[in-house]
Amino acid sequence: MTRIVYDLTEVFLASTGRFPYYGIVRVVEEIGRELYRLDPDLRFAIFSHAYNKFYEVFPSLEREDDRVDLNVPQNVRQIHHLRRRHYTKHVVRDALLPIAHGLITAINRRRWRQAGLQMSEIDMNDTLLISTGRPKHMVAALDALDTDGVSYRFIPLLHDMFPLHEFTPDAPKAFPLNFIGDNRLVISRAEKIIAISEFTKSDIESYSRDGLLPPTPEIVTVPLVQQCKTSGEPAVQALPQKPYILTVGATVGRKNLEVVLDALLMMQEHGDEVPDLVLAGAPRKHVEKFLARERFDPIRTNVQKVCNPNQTDLVRLYENAIALILPSRIEGWGLPAGEALWTGTPAICSTAPVLREVCGDLGLYFDPNKPEELVAHIERLMHDEAFAQDLRQRIAAARPRLRTWATVARDVRRVYTAEPALVAAK
Repeated sequence: MTRIVYDLTEVFLASTGRFPYYGIVRVVEEIGRELYRLDPDLRFAIFSHAYNKFYEVFPSLEREDDRVDLNVPQNVRQIHHLRRRHYTKHVVRDALLPIAHGLITAINRRRWRQAGLQMSEIDMNDTLLISTGRPKHMVAALDALDTDGVSYRFIPLLHDMFPLHEFTPDAPKAFPLNFIGDNRLVISRAEKIIAISEFTKSDIESYSRDGLLPPTPEIVTVPLVQQCKTSGEPAVQALPQKPYILTVGATVGRKNLEVVLDALLMMQEHGDEVPDLVLAGAPRKHVEKFLARERFDPIRTNVQKVCNPNQTDLVRLYENAIALILPSRIEGWGLPAGEALWTGTPAICSTAPVLREVCGDLGLYFDPNKPEELVAHIERLMHDEAFAQDLRQRIAAARPRLRTWATVARDVRRVYTAEPALVAAK
């Protein structure tokens, strides 16, 4: 029987960072928890950048609250940002890399020892490795396995191909080139690929046909969730006193916070009632700089920031909002939109194709370049009580059909056990 190993490296590395529960970490963590419940034969591991080996971790079920603790070591600072693999030649960099990596390895090993980690290396020979994190972390592990001559099988989950949408072969940048190289390696090693949406699957297939990515094995779509979990954490943040619209993790650029601010400016200029705008998520310096522009003076007092809300506060923010706004120009899935529906709150989404996969006919949609369309949705929810009530009732009625982390984990398990997939409920 093939040993199957689920990779929790992303959770391990994120435990020391500023964003310990950002989107991809959440996916790795929640799928891992549900797979532990589903599959008693599944093994769990983290990749050590100190020793270039996989070490086993042992999740447990907390009987008091029926919660799975993944028991991933916390706050062990491993330097992993300096790449071992580059896809371009650079004389100085390539000459210095062996020295730099030797130093980094020594630092990582010292930190590993200082943390007092007593972990057992897991034998990766003849295993099936399931990785749901970022390709750059997969690549480091795959390179180590290849170097050691390990015989393994590999199924990755791929979240998105965003950098390729902006890639220009005539003027390439380091990040897209590394992203392309990482995904080429991941795809070439995979026996199957899991995509988190039909949009991501289509993207991968398109770039493969164009030759930017290699030929792909079978790609199976496992849509992500709408579920928004509650937690036992006490509420810390006070709710806004005025009616408000909510964004979660919105930034300028691809996430298109600009259009939301433009919509509020438009409402203010027309003399309309302007709701508050709550920006929930990690603080970003470039967002602060953008908001400081003089043109936003008329609505500055309407903008509230809730930095890194805990899960209880996040759920309360969803539940009490007029609507969640997801204005992104492109997404791999769009967790905030699904979470809003789970909590019974309308989701006003851009027309980015994947957001219709998330919200279907429960969502309200607007062109991300047209703030006036966003204004129309906000004002209707604020002033047309019958419309708002009907939408909320339809959202509530649909909740039994929404996807949960348990649903996602079952679908992932079907992929790696080759069980027939079920048709997702519409």
